[in-house]
Amino acid sequence: MSYSVDPPQLLSVAERLRGCIDDLDEVATSLRRSMDAVAHALARAMPARARFADAAGPRADLAHRLVGRGRAAIAALQSAVLAYVTADEEMAAVSAAGAEAVGDVNPYDPTVFGERRR
Repeated sequence: MSYSVDPPQLLSVAERLRGCIDDLDEVATSLRRSMDAVAHALARAMPARARFADAAGPRADLAHRLVGRGRAAIAALQSAVLAYVTADEEMAAVSAAGAEAVGDVNPYDPTVFGERRR
């Protein structure tokens, strides 16, 4: 079957992207742990701890939000590809049934196209 997109290739890219997002999740979790350790070490230097938390906290939160949205985008992409392939298979089945009903006549033949069938 021929597609205007290559579903296996698209799903392969999505799987590689999922691996990258999983890696990002691990890095974001490590970053959060490191931030907590540094914040604990700076417990006695309150101004430095607050500045550190203000600088690093939003970046760790952003990384976790990126992971969540990336995973949702991959799931949506996989659903769209599945719907595309399913619809294409249904269209092929309907077209094949229509071709069988017409017989050897090509319904898209310019000499036949648009004529009323008897």
